Amino acid sequence: MVGPSKAEIWRADFGGSRGHEQKKERPCVIWRDFDHLGMAIVIPFTSSIEQGEHPYTHLVEPTASNGLEKESIALAFQITSIDKGRLIKKMGNLESGEISAIGAVLKDMLRV
Repeated sequence: MVGPSKAEIWRADFGGSRGHEQKKERPCVIWRDFDHLGMAIVIPFTSSIEQGEHPYTHLVEPTASNGLEKESIALAFQITSIDKGRLIKKMGNLESGEISAIGAVLKDMLRV
């Protein structure tokens, strides 16, 4: 599989998760692609808006370019690596302002 690219939003299968990890099919944003490893670092989304009350999250409004169907919370604290075989379908792309905002959340979370 070639690609995906940073800031693309994909529908992914998070099945097989445990505990508080995100489960089932859901959108995620690609943060880094490791094509040579067949893996990607992703940040899952949830449509449970109350999750935005947790630290290290960011609200993303749906737009024609990002392909989200409803307000979604980027769960930066659940950043993870997945096999690219879990990626189902590209939905769209995040706008540059959203990329910067999520990047700031990650920087604060990781204290880098």
